[in-house]
This record gives sequence, structure tokens and C-alpha cells, in this order.
Amino acid sequence: MKLALTLALAGIISAPLYAADDTTRFINKHYQPLSVGEWRKADTPGFVYRRCLDKPISAQQRILVMCGEGDNANSAGADSGYFDIWYLTGDKAISLAGEQGAGRYGQSGDVQAVRMGDQWGVVTKTGYSLQGFTQDFERYYVRLGERIANVATVTVYSDNLGFCDVTEKAGCKQDELKVKVGFGEMHAGQRLPDMKLTAKGKLAGEAMNKSWLLPFDEKTQRYPVPEVLNIGY
Repeated sequence: MKLALTLALAGIISAPLYAADDTTRFINKHYQPLSVGEWRKADTPGFVYRRCLDKPISAQQRILVMCGEGDNANSAGADSGYFDIWYLTGDKAISLAGEQGAGRYGQSGDVQAVRMGDQWGVVTKTGYSLQGFTQDFERYYVRLGERIANVATVTVYSDNLGFCDVTEKAGCKQDELKVKVGFGEMHAGQRLPDMKLTAKGKLAGEAMNKSWLLPFDEKTQRYPVPEVLNIGY
């Protein structure tokens, strides 16, 4: 009993080996089926989830992600949805549930599998546009041992153009910045490759065209994204 509780708290769940072409039985075990292609959870009974990523990464491993798709009454308003990320390996499932996106009406955003050196990770793509400000975010997740870690959050687009009109507001400094994310080659002794960021556009009214090569920090288990790119409105 104590072992089962410890595994559950760590996000490690023993599960049957599911067929490579069908994870529906696994989903039905951990979510409540609604209509075809839709599920809900006991702790968020009004919200609807969908299977937004189901990718085999080896003969016995796959990544499964469930995304929030709003609620039945479409009344979530400004509330964001959630991502549940699962790594299924043989008879074991490791989960990271309740990662919040940035959106409205309970929608969490988009998700893709991404190659990170020798491993497959997950990138969630979310964003918002409100009161003249727009931002898009990419959050990177990967399995590290027996857990799933958020190894980087990158603001990949920012603008304040709807708020900062230089013809109407003297001294207003415009932002319109795009950041591209890539990964380099693996190096000996590294679990993850270097992350490359390239920022182009305008920040605080000044032109920017700059690149960074960021090694993975084993101590913090994150990529050290430059503070200048952590743009907040």
C-alpha cells in the first residue's frame, strides 16, 4: 500500500501494455468518456479533453498528451485549459498532469512532439491577445528519469502594437519580436543538446537580431533562457 501511494504521488502509474495503434483503453481508464473523441476528469467535471498527441517513440514507448477543449456550456470565459502529458513505456505510465496553457474558454492550445538530441520531448504552444498586447509561448517538456520536466519556457512572439501607437502616444516604445527555437547536436556527458534561440524584430523601440546557444543546466534541469526574452505585460 505504501509503495503504491509513493508511486502515485511521483506520477508513476502501473498500466497494461497497450497496442501501439490504440491508446483509447488507457485514456478510458484515466478519463471519463463523453462523445467520440472527448473525455473529462473527475476533478474537473465540466471541462472537455481531447487526445491532441499520440506519438510512438520506440517499439514499446509512446507519448500521449490530452488537451483541454473548453466546457460543455462554453462558459469558461478567460480561463485557460490544461495539458496532461503521459509517457507510456511497457506496463508503466509516467504523467505530468494539469500544466496550464494560455487561452480562453478552457482551451489549452496546441502541442507537438519535438526531437531533443537522443530523446523525444513535447512542446506546448499557447498564446493570448488582450488590450493591445499579444504574446505566444512555447513550453518544452521531456522525460528525465522517472519524471517529466518542464525544461524551458520561451516567449516566441511579443507585440504591444495595439497599445503603443507612436502617432498617438509620445514616447511609446514598440515591441514586435519573434524568437525561433532550435536544438543542436548532443555532446558527451550531456542528457540534452544545446538550445539555440534566435530573436529578430524590435524590443522597447530598438532593433534586435541576436542568437544564443544555451547548454542544458543539469543542476536546475532547465535551459537558462536570457532574462531579456522574458517579456511581461
